[in-house]
Amino acid sequence: MWDRLLKNARVVDPVNGRDGVMDVAVKDGLIAAVGPNLKGEVSEVEDLTGLVVMPGLIDPHLHLGSMFGSAYGTRMAAAAGVTTCLDMAGPVDEILETSKTCSAGINVAMLEGFSPMKHCGTMTPTREQLEKFVRESLEKGAVGVKIMGGHWPLPLETSRELVKTANDMNAYVAWHAGSHTAGSNILGMREVIEAAKGQRLHLAHINAYCRGRVNPVDEESKEAIEMLRANPNLWCEAYVSPNNGTVLDCDEDGQIIDHVTRTCLETFGLTPDAAGMREAFLTHRCFAIADTGFMSELVEGEAALELWEKQGMKGAGSFPVNPALSRFMVATAKREDGSFVVDAISTDGGCIPRNVAISVGLSLVKFGALTLPEFVVKTSVNPARHLRLHDRGHLSEGAAADITVFDYDRQQAVETIVAGKSVMKNGEITGTGITLVTTKAGIPAAERNGFKWIETEFESPEPERYIP
Repeated sequence: MWDRLLKNARVVDPVNGRDGVMDVAVKDGLIAAVGPNLKGEVSEVEDLTGLVVMPGLIDPHLHLGSMFGSAYGTRMAAAAGVTTCLDMAGPVDEILETSKTCSAGINVAMLEGFSPMKHCGTMTPTREQLEKFVRESLEKGAVGVKIMGGHWPLPLETSRELVKTANDMNAYVAWHAGSHTAGSNILGMREVIEAAKGQRLHLAHINAYCRGRVNPVDEESKEAIEMLRANPNLWCEAYVSPNNGTVLDCDEDGQIIDHVTRTCLETFGLTPDAAGMREAFLTHRCFAIADTGFMSELVEGEAALELWEKQGMKGAGSFPVNPALSRFMVATAKREDGSFVVDAISTDGGCIPRNVAISVGLSLVKFGALTLPEFVVKTSVNPARHLRLHDRGHLSEGAAADITVFDYDRQQAVETIVAGKSVMKNGEITGTGITLVTTKAGIPAAERNGFKWIETEFESPEPERYIP
């Protein structure tokens, strides 16, 4: 007997060549059958006429740490159709703790954000210190580490050595471009690509380096695309929201600490300090992220300024700095073999209110820039393969029953199903806890914290890019 039967949806499953109205049967958390007019004994039948079913949406770049607004990132991701995510900053210990009481039942992988002064006591750590940081991150439950160079610049050589160390230790490593010699822009991207030659690396949010800060937006986007074509060792994603996400904290002298925030203020002709932040709020150039007690939301104007000041001139926020042209160009570019240059659509959301892979990403389909199967490739197939979650990203018999159901016309997630169980339906979060996606080294951490786990590994070569 099947546990569930999802009937009459448009099933889009590129790996199996499916795109048509059919049914999906689920048993014991796995896909039992897919096809038209399935017949069999079943405990629960759900009619999804007019809706689309796809393999579970996997967001390969979001944030669950409270420094970016709240502890509600898994809820917000699940509400947007996400079944699996990669947190790209940590702190891992904090997220594991908050997930015990504030969660939504989705699968979570994490990277520990690297701060050389915090973790090593120096901006130029030794190889031994870097190995210790990577090893301890894996033992905490992370799959790897993240260089936050765009927000908090590091010496280029320190970042280069961390990439090499992580590669040698078979740990995941990601880099938000930026260092002491280049910012979070196309110059920083050039620098990262040169520093990571021959190494495996996740280069974060390509659209963020194509904001027209060095050259016109179209020229930067074309350059980014060509650099990625020439460096297939890099795996990357880009998000489709007009808003970024950043930290708005001032130091004791009223100076902005986060370099992304400083650059955003300067882009609008404002000073990178408390006075500039006040003007940015009052002129609606910056939103503050408010903790509602269940999810985060953006506030603007006087309300944003009041919140920021109440928090001691600290908090998280968003600036509308992502040009539509670059978002469009990097999301749709392809290699000569037909695979995508930018492997995935991400959100850089989570607790930052811009979980818009469906609500904005489907506009690319309606515009004709992507087909719906190509959208699924970029939001499920490619990130599943990259994370070595080989039983996800498709609806083959025996695959994990991670499923996203959405309304194509309204561009809205309707139901999020993880391991065959609904964790979100019609906006209501019903899932609890998380399933930790981790390496062998992190399994004890998952068990200590009372979480189920999925083991992955990064010793194997990067899977070949999927060609739609």
